[in-house]
Amino acid sequence: MIKKLLFLTLLTLSLFSCESEDSKEQPIPAMVLGEWETYKVERQELHLESANGELIQSIKWYDQTSQFATESTLAFTEDNTFKNFYANVTTGEGTWNTIDDKTFNFTFNNPLSNWSALEDSYTVNFYCNNSMSIQYRIVPPAGNHNFQNTDWYIIQYYRTPGTSQCDDSINYKVN
Repeated sequence: MIKKLLFLTLLTLSLFSCESEDSKEQPIPAMVLGEWETYKVERQELHLESANGELIQSIKWYDQTSQFATESTLAFTEDNTFKNFYANVTTGEGTWNTIDDKTFNFTFNNPLSNWSALEDSYTVNFYCNNSMSIQYRIVPPAGNHNFQNTDWYIIQYYRTPGTSQCDDSINYKVN
């Protein structure tokens, strides 16, 4: 009887201490994983207009989306690396990390691949499961204007290939 009780106790302990692969909590895949294609590009530019013979300068957002925008893609992989492509040719690569569930950061391995001379690291922001944007600073336009010391920006919008972006969730600078 003691042997049976000891056997049942050991069996019970072994059943509760064993975990199957299915019972282990699997991490949720990062939203950024996969391929992303550019579908819209907005950029700040110097806007000049004349009013009553006086030149008025301002910063204005313009749609800079090329007819070839979808040729520019990013691919983020599970090993925390990414590649930037244009027409399926690698133009840059680097590493990425998670800031929170919907925000990710990435850095190019080669500074010559950077999109901006003013930034080393880029932040990805999501609007829904298939749409994201990357905003970064750019060098101000040359010339004599009042905005030399102002931060100028470009925003690139991405979606997963073959899908429609969630426009109703995005506050575009240019409609």
